Amino acid sequence: MLHGSNLGTCRAMARQLADEGEDRGFTAVAAPLDEFTGKLPSDGPVVVVAASYNGKPTDDAAKFVAWLDSTSDDLSGVSFAVLGVGDRNWAATYQHVPTRLDARLAELGGVRLVDRCEADASGDLTGDIESWSDLLWTELLTRYGDPDAAPVAEDSSDRLYDVRVITGPVTAALDARYEVVPMTVLANDELVDVDSPLGRSKRHLRIQLPEGVTYRTGDHLTVVPDNPSDLVDRVAARFGLDLDLVVAINPRQKTRRAIPVDRPVTIRQLLTHFVELQNPATPAQIKVLAEGNPCPPEKAALEALTETELSLLELLEQNPACQLAPADFLEMLSPIQARHYSISSSALLTPGEIELIVGVVSGPSRTGSGEFHGVSSYFLSRLAAGEQLRARVDKAREAFQAPADLSVPVIYVSAGTGLAPFRGFIGDRAAEQAAGKALGPGLCYFGIRHPDVDYLHRSELEAAEQAGVISMRPAFSRAEVDGVKYVQDRIAVDGDEIWAAMEAGGRVYICGDGKGMAPAVREAFKSIHRGHGSGDDQVWLDGLIAEDRYVEDVWAG
Repeated sequence: MLHGSNLGTCRAMARQLADEGEDRGFTAVAAPLDEFTGKLPSDGPVVVVAASYNGKPTDDAAKFVAWLDSTSDDLSGVSFAVLGVGDRNWAATYQHVPTRLDARLAELGGVRLVDRCEADASGDLTGDIESWSDLLWTELLTRYGDPDAAPVAEDSSDRLYDVRVITGPVTAALDARYEVVPMTVLANDELVDVDSPLGRSKRHLRIQLPEGVTYRTGDHLTVVPDNPSDLVDRVAARFGLDLDLVVAINPRQKTRRAIPVDRPVTIRQLLTHFVELQNPATPAQIKVLAEGNPCPPEKAALEALTETELSLLELLEQNPACQLAPADFLEMLSPIQARHYSISSSALLTPGEIELIVGVVSGPSRTGSGEFHGVSSYFLSRLAAGEQLRARVDKAREAFQAPADLSVPVIYVSAGTGLAPFRGFIGDRAAEQAAGKALGPGLCYFGIRHPDVDYLHRSELEAAEQAGVISMRPAFSRAEVDGVKYVQDRIAVDGDEIWAAMEAGGRVYICGDGKGMAPAVREAFKSIHRGHGSGDDQVWLDGLIAEDRYVEDVWAG
């Protein structure tokens, strides 16, 4: 099970498939693609789980992909299957690397076991993977299974008891899966004027790193959040549960789709720490609710529902006649997922602690009743100094690191909380300047609503600008200046300066909204090329991307 993964999603899926393989009698290994560069095994199946990063391989797959593209090796002895993970919001590069891997392995003679899976993070990701996995295991057991194999014998020991020592917190097994450790919050402050009608809460968290944990400026913090108590209470109310009742959950299959819990827990602990309660219901889950609803109007409404943003809990609250047992509800829930945040501090200035800028997701409930809160951002927003979260540091892609040569011009482009890594980079530049080193040009384009409402870390950034560390180029969507509303507008105005920076070998970093801002910024850069350069503007931009001189770290809005 070979993975290409930057933030761990595909790595976790590869490990999950390896666990499932072990459960079916295979000897399975999960490893990065790069570890098998030039040496794909031919004595068993190879399953590739891969994603793209702006259309390029992830850091742990780059060597493998380069080898696969250039080799003329005969791979006719290799049987393979490819699980591609992507997001249709990035239409230009959607499934680019998985498609390339699948096609190239076949071109070199490899035997495709099943058709490539296109798992869409903006669609039914779990359903896509489960359907494909069923096909994969059917094919693997048909090809490699032993029809004469005897069932695994039960333990024949005459011992009365199996003794197991349980240590650590109630979340120990979950923490081990995500490789997270406790970290202590030092401060949690509001960055925005939330009393303004334009103000949307954004929190500034300072977090102490445990002994031995380090980070690089621009890295990510991966957090495993807890569900809020009011959401847990709603589940209890819907099913009539006693939240203090203790339950023992024993997975019947060795799979990462199962909740990682290694001890009896209360229902409150189970619902708080271990499961996702707000994921949109999948078509398969909607079908189950419809089949179990004896009320004709509710049943018809559910049968007519093909997709929804509502969660299972919300659908159950809207359709009270649904007959779903608590155990069946649990079966339909996914284990809690980790969330990723760009670190906003400078490793040169504060090596022992990290900082985050967290945009708090909240608004009217999707059902029209009450408030909706994003699980992770709400969890982080409510942490007080001295309290702990469970997290790990993940390295950012190498391309998303500041150039080693400080004279290289840098252009940072962000909106809202996308400022986070650039605040860290600016801190690094300040530290380098204080050490007597000369800095090349630095431009920071930053989209916000209003200078008096949500100009994040304004005094700090303006002080850096006055010291010559960076040139701030804010754009105010609700306080336009000379027709400049968004960052792409400001970039267009500064076209001559940006072109000069790019001609001098400049590097561009984009962070934030990938659905609206990032495509608009790409168009703005292409427009600058049309006005100053020659040749095809898309070819020019693609060249910058290939050289890691135009790098995006963006997400769907």
